[in-house]
Amino acid sequence: MNLYGSPYWPTPGHVLEAAQRAAVENQVSPSKGFPELRQAIADRMEREGILVDPRSEILVTNGAMHALSLVFTTLLDPGSEVVMYRPSFFFFGLIELAGGVPVYADTSQESGWRWDAKALEDSISAKTKMIVINTPTNPTGYVATEEDLRAVAHIARKHDLIVVSDESYDNMVFDTARHIRLASFEEIKDRTITVCSCTKTFAMQPWRVGFVLAPSHLMEYIQKVLEWSVLRCSHVSQRAAQAALEGPQEWMSEIAARFQRSRDLMVTELQSVHRIGYVFPQGGPFLFLNVADLGMSGTEFSSWLLREFGVPTDPGEFFVSNSHVRLPFGGSDSAIQEAARRICSASRKGLDAQRRFASQPMSRPV
Repeated sequence: MNLYGSPYWPTPGHVLEAAQRAAVENQVSPSKGFPELRQAIADRMEREGILVDPRSEILVTNGAMHALSLVFTTLLDPGSEVVMYRPSFFFFGLIELAGGVPVYADTSQESGWRWDAKALEDSISAKTKMIVINTPTNPTGYVATEEDLRAVAHIARKHDLIVVSDESYDNMVFDTARHIRLASFEEIKDRTITVCSCTKTFAMQPWRVGFVLAPSHLMEYIQKVLEWSVLRCSHVSQRAAQAALEGPQEWMSEIAARFQRSRDLMVTELQSVHRIGYVFPQGGPFLFLNVADLGMSGTEFSSWLLREFGVPTDPGEFFVSNSHVRLPFGGSDSAIQEAARRICSASRKGLDAQRRFASQPMSRPV
């Protein structure tokens, strides 16, 4: 079944044509990325009300994960603490690789995973160097409000912290939700690093293109780390991303509309599932399913669901919440319906197994 991301979504012809031209030209890009691509990124940001200097404040990377790795490696010292909301995308691996220490501020399913500013500030210590935020949030689908973001900005300025804002799913918001960039607030722009992903925004998963927006005094050092690690990024992927940014944009709206339709279909199909809870996601391509009432951890359920029913999910432990699994809903209608049917079957069998186990007499310890 095709459930993950957007491999079924064809790359538009004008993007493929740009990549084909670049492949035969055998170009070499500057380490920052092609000037034309950085200008296209700056133009997009300007249309959203954010002024960015393409010469000194934009860096092209091999996807958003590479961008995050560069930022953490550049800015974290051994033992530096990085505060973020939980459940969280698996930033912890990149942070620990850079010598940092992840620290979590809890959110709750009962509150719709809404950010808690007091919990965030209470998690800050003398060792805190950075706050990491992610909106639309992977894995919960929560989309930060202006109030949420202004609270983060206030806390960061109060405690003299840098904020890294992962906005990989910026184009994938649903219903009345609206994506707001933290860097659009002047009071925090000078200490905000924004990470974006063409992989998600333009459904270009195999191309591995992302970018970083950062104040020039920080970007100078982030660029040096890129140069000493990979020197530069693929010129073919960069030209493809440039074409995606400069060309027709209607297909981006179609991607967001398609994922919203997929979400609605998955939720409808899962209505008969017993004792699996979730919050209706406002953005992103995932449902974050709570399986605690099935008597299994997220890791156990994810493994069992794949092994016995052939449905791929990600264990919640990757997102620091082991009562959950992350279920993607980006596939075809038939794949979504079949996945939901299998999950319904798994939940019923899981409850039956739990009841049988509970009815068995416990053996006496020896």
